[in-house]
Amino acid sequence: MINTTNTTIESRWARLGVLFNAEPSPESPDIERLILDTARELPSNPRLFPLVITWLVEHGFFVARHRLKHLVTTELEPEHQPVLGLLLDEAIAHGAPAELRIVRDVCTPFTISRPLFDAYRDPSLADIAKSSASESSKWWGIWAPPVELKRDAVRPSRWILEHNPHAFDRIVRRGDLRASILETLRIDLSGVVPSVAKLSRVIGATRVAVRAAIESLSQEGAIVAQSHQGSTKEREIGLAA
Repeated sequence: MINTTNTTIESRWARLGVLFNAEPSPESPDIERLILDTARELPSNPRLFPLVITWLVEHGFFVARHRLKHLVTTELEPEHQPVLGLLLDEAIAHGAPAELRIVRDVCTPFTISRPLFDAYRDPSLADIAKSSASESSKWWGIWAPPVELKRDAVRPSRWILEHNPHAFDRIVRRGDLRASILETLRIDLSGVVPSVAKLSRVIGATRVAVRAAIESLSQEGAIVAQSHQGSTKEREIGLAA
């Protein structure tokens, strides 16, 4: 039977092309916050492990990585950072974009190791988890077996774009800083921000890098940057209509 609850983590991933036994969510998910929620839920939901890693391998350039990096530092609880670090490490090792390392590198491992999955937290099972753990998971302090990709359980990019039109802005820019600016404006700032300084703080990138990305986006016609009345320095940045 298909799960008709459209707010589950499975339904959100289904909207992004992962073949869970769930109806896709009615709206396109916030990809970066979905990844954070995945790190939180993964210990109690082991089937997320190979499927999300496979999605990152196949579609990692859909991730606005600068935005994700900032959200990790501002929203992801420390106890879930090793899980995200492991997800990204395994994905990169299997072919996901190496650029995702900027996110992985802000995650911190556990100092006291433990099984990743709740089902193995019982002391009688912990040794089993440790003995079968991958080297990467040992480094992160969360024992998990080597991952096996599930490529036949992830839809192609064209399907994702058909069902998530905003994702085009991400993939055409390969998840770079421009993509993070567009998604931050769209999702977090109601389409407009009063200054480069504030945008830099919200994204967690340098003003120099943000200014360069804004100039590129302006030339592409994706955003409009207007000087405040009486000021030649501060500019309001907004999504193009």
